[in-house]
Amino acid sequence: MKSTKYALLVTIGLAVQGLVWGQTITYNGTIPGTFSILDGSNAALNLSDSTAFVAAVGTGTMSESTQSVRLRSNAGYKLSAQVTTNTGIAAGTVAAAAGSTGNAITLADIGFGVSTVAVTGASVVNGGGTPTRTDTTATGFAYTTPTPVDGRISWSTSTLGGILSSSTQILSGDRISASGDNGSDDNFLTVALKAGYLPEYFTPGNFTVVVTLTLAASGT
Repeated sequence: MKSTKYALLVTIGLAVQGLVWGQTITYNGTIPGTFSILDGSNAALNLSDSTAFVAAVGTGTMSESTQSVRLRSNAGYKLSAQVTTNTGIAAGTVAAAAGSTGNAITLADIGFGVSTVAVTGASVVNGGGTPTRTDTTATGFAYTTPTPVDGRISWSTSTLGGILSSSTQILSGDRISASGDNGSDDNFLTVALKAGYLPEYFTPGNFTVVVTLTLAASGT
């Protein structure tokens, strides 16, 4: 009887051991660096302002356009800009001073840069109601409205002429989004980009300028 009982216990023990022992399932994954630029409605970015720079000559009155974009990322980022299309307007220096021959408007007559960066979203890394994060505007790209002198301006900040030859970094910072996706309403930076010029007695004509924005990992 002892032998039979012992054999029965061994059989049960083996059965229990067989239930506990098993194979493993391993899930490997990769989270790539992800960067998103959308408009104020979380739609694909295709901003166009056809009226901001249609203005009669005034008395020291700037004509300015502000376009806001939403930036999201899960890693440190840099925002770059480049003039990729310019028709009816040339590169060159700002219009000459009084006494010279008439000049057509050039890319250097139109200022361009970052006006404001809002970091108030609750899911913005180090943002929210009392944000501690710092996003750095590149030297010369903090847009400020200049004071006209004799109906002319001299830009102390960057112009569209400064971003013609290559894609140029204008803003950078740490990871933006703590969570969420492109539909979330609390995980992005709102960056206001501003362009402006002073209507002068430029040579008549129409012009179109397209600025391409690129958001990528910082250091690339």
